[in-house]
Amino acid sequence: MTRTLAACFEGPGNLYLKELDLEPGPSQLLVETFQASICGTDKIAYRGDISGEFKLPRFPWGHEGGGTVVEVGSKVSGYAVGDRVVSFSKGTYAGYSLYDVPYGCVPVPEGVDMDIACLGEPLTCAVFASQVASKSMEVGDVAAVIGAGFAGQVISQGLKKGGAEKVIVVDHVDEKLDLARKLGADIVINPKKENLARAITDVTGGRGVDVVAEASGSGEGLNAASEIVRHNGTIAIYSHYMKPFMVNMYRWHEDCLNIVHTCLLHRSKEEALVGVRDAFRLIRKGVFDVRPLINRSYRLAEIREAFELEISDQTSVKSVIIP
Repeated sequence: MTRTLAACFEGPGNLYLKELDLEPGPSQLLVETFQASICGTDKIAYRGDISGEFKLPRFPWGHEGGGTVVEVGSKVSGYAVGDRVVSFSKGTYAGYSLYDVPYGCVPVPEGVDMDIACLGEPLTCAVFASQVASKSMEVGDVAAVIGAGFAGQVISQGLKKGGAEKVIVVDHVDEKLDLARKLGADIVINPKKENLARAITDVTGGRGVDVVAEASGSGEGLNAASEIVRHNGTIAIYSHYMKPFMVNMYRWHEDCLNIVHTCLLHRSKEEALVGVRDAFRLIRKGVFDVRPLINRSYRLAEIREAFELEISDQTSVKSVIIP
C-alpha cells in the first residue's frame, strides 16, 4: 500500500489535497508521477462554467501526465518496474497514480523526453485533429485556427506541415498569437483589435478560408469559424463544448459546409492507442515543436493557487504540475 497526496475537486473553486492509499489491482500499474498538466476542461470546471450534464471525476482529479512504474499488477504483462508511461486515465494530480492496462496508459518510446511524453494525452488529441483537418485541404489552401491554446498551437503547426499555403491563427490573447507566429503561423488576428471577417476577406480576396479548426472551446469561436469559412469549406471541430449555445446552422446548410469532428478519445480505445504512438513518432521526427508551449510550472502543493492564476491570467498555453 502506497500513501500519496492527491487533488480533490468538490466544485467550483473548491480544490485541495488529501491523502489517498493506493494499491494496484490485477490489471493496473502503480506509477510515480513525473509531471501532470492542467487541461482546459479542468479550468472550465474549476470556474464553474459547465453544464450539469457533464460530469468530471472529482477525486483523484487530473487526467494528463505520466511517470515511472513502481509496482505491477499480478495480471499485467508487457510492463516492468522502471518503465516510463503516459496516462490516458484519471488521478494524475497526485504523487502516485493507478494506471489501467491496456487502455489507461501507453509506454513512452525511446527518444522522447519525459516532460514532453507526459503531455501525451493532449498532444495526441491535437496531433490527430491536425491530421483530420489536413485531409480536407488541397495544395494552396488557406487554413485558420480559432483558439491559440495548447491544442490550437499544435493544430496550427500540423496544418502548416500538412500543406496549407497560409495558416491564420485567431485568439484574444496577444502573447499566444506571438507564440503562434514564432512557431510558424503566417498571419495572426486578435478579434478584439480588428474585425475578423474583414481581415479574412482581405487575406483571401473575399473567398474565405478553405479549412478552419475550432479550438477555442466557445460558442463564439464556433460561430466565428462559421463566419470565415468559404462556401463548401470545412470546419474541423476540436473543442469539447461544456454548455449549450446558439450556432448559425443556416450558414452550415446554405453554404453546404463540411463539418468534421476531430476528437480522438471519443472514437475507440484502440484508435486512441494507435493515435498516441503516431503522435510520438511525429515528435521524434521533429514535426511538432512542443516544448515552447510549456509556460508555467507549479508544485503539487500549489495546485489551488495554480488554478487561481490560470483562471485570472490567460497568457499561459500549457502549465504543468510537479509533485
